[in-house]
Amino acid sequence: MYRSNWLARKIVDAPAEDMTREWLTLETKDESSKDKLEVAEKRFKLVTLLTTNLKWGRLFGGSALYISLAGEDPATPLEVERIRRGALQGFIALDRHQLTVDKQSLPIDLNRPDYWRPEQYRIPRTQQIIHASRLIFSDGALVPWDILNKESFWHDSVLQPIYDELQRGDTVASGTASMFFEMCVDILKINELTHKLSTDEGTREVQKRFEIVNLAKSFNRMLLLDSADDYQQKTINFGGVGEVAEMFLQRISGAADIPATRLLGQSPTGMSATGESDIRNYYDALKAKQETILRPQVEKIYDVMAMSELGHTLKDLVIEFKPLWQLSEAEQATAEKIRAETDQIYLMQGVIHEAHSLKRLKANDTYAISDEDLDEAQALAQELDQPDGNDAVLSAESAPQEHDSPQA
Repeated sequence: MYRSNWLARKIVDAPAEDMTREWLTLETKDESSKDKLEVAEKRFKLVTLLTTNLKWGRLFGGSALYISLAGEDPATPLEVERIRRGALQGFIALDRHQLTVDKQSLPIDLNRPDYWRPEQYRIPRTQQIIHASRLIFSDGALVPWDILNKESFWHDSVLQPIYDELQRGDTVASGTASMFFEMCVDILKINELTHKLSTDEGTREVQKRFEIVNLAKSFNRMLLLDSADDYQQKTINFGGVGEVAEMFLQRISGAADIPATRLLGQSPTGMSATGESDIRNYYDALKAKQETILRPQVEKIYDVMAMSELGHTLKDLVIEFKPLWQLSEAEQATAEKIRAETDQIYLMQGVIHEAHSLKRLKANDTYAISDEDLDEAQALAQELDQPDGNDAVLSAESAPQEHDSPQA
């Protein structure tokens, strides 16, 4: 169905693509290390592979991203802190059909967070064993333990619970399409038709007559009829068909938990309808999935990349997903104006220095601000915080002395 039904493909692909579309930002005091990680991220095509992993997980009920490290035995547990510098070779997306469960690794260990997952997997038709710690899993529609056990410890495809809705939608679409062949029916009444069809000669006469009538209609858009014959044309009323088809599409949209504006690409209907609330709710749901599904994956990946690129992990590394809801140019300009006015008020009140505002502008990529510009602004702010000699003398002169007595 994923290959032949565009709705099924979009139900699988859209959430995965939306979860990684705006991607994320990295924050750390070590800007040089941050730049190296961002370069490595592009070199290993991390966004593309993570998106593929999410798609295969949704489609097949499970998939995994294999961490390929040079000089290490895939069958052994991964120890991130022992990864050698330059060892990371890349990542490989494997769907559930490319991984089989090693029957010797099925004992359940309740001390593991994913206790139900086998510790070892095998590449089919090979002797290659991969330890689960070297795989970054992406699951589909979660199922209970008894079904999980029957399905070789893989979950269901996200298409499984909405399969019937997709089938009904296809039936309505194909039925509606077939109706167009009969939207206009020609009716030709011929005198003594039944009598003529009772003989072979009469049948041939009727057939020839229909051929001539149809040919004349095709070429000249006219009919030549006997005075005793009658011609009528009836059309089918399609009123209400569109509403029925739309109802089934809305049912599919609800079952997939994807708003129609995203799934079908159609404009919202109704007075004052913008579809904004539906999209925002959808993005909020994806934001929650980013935190519960995607964050553990990227945190592990960046630790692995840091060990390979830097030789150590970044303890202060902060990973933040960018907002899925992107402002228009007008909205962005209004928001920037409000922030600029707020910064100006805080600057005048001495709450912040220019360096604080400059750092925010750099983080938002508002202007091409270099690290040197930021360091210079921070140094200037520190100089302003330190009192000069005159301020120190004035402060000492204005301080009350112990031998001073109050005036009468």
